Amino acid sequence: MSSPLIAIDIGTVRIGMAIADPDTNIAMPLTTIHIRHSDDPYREIADIIAQHGSTRIVVGWPLELDGSEGAAIKRTKAFLQRLKAVAPNIKIARQDERLSSVAAENALQAMQTTGSQKKNKVDAIAASLILQMFLDKKCK
Repeated sequence: MSSPLIAIDIGTVRIGMAIADPDTNIAMPLTTIHIRHSDDPYREIADIIAQHGSTRIVVGWPLELDGSEGAAIKRTKAFLQRLKAVAPNIKIARQDERLSSVAAENALQAMQTTGSQKKNKVDAIAASLILQMFLDKKCK
């Protein structure tokens, strides 16, 4: 059996994480890390990845709507460089994440989630959407 895939949606305030067993091809929200409340978000992510026995992650790749690379890509590359310093053996795949946060917001609105509940869930749901897109693309 393959190890689970973990997805990361890297934001400036929060990092959403999701998990999927590649045998089932179903992504599920896992957790949200609040960057300002974490002593070391890179170590926290590495620990979560290790706890789940994963060796591979899928990272939301924040392209601009026109497909170009902007400032968010630079932040993501810098973040991944720091993550690789604490978890050098992790294999990283990229997944275009355009509109994933919008889709996550829409899903939460449909479930009538509001306020702090919404903020705490939207990033993990966005990560699960990114992971599901990756899995669906892989299965085609």
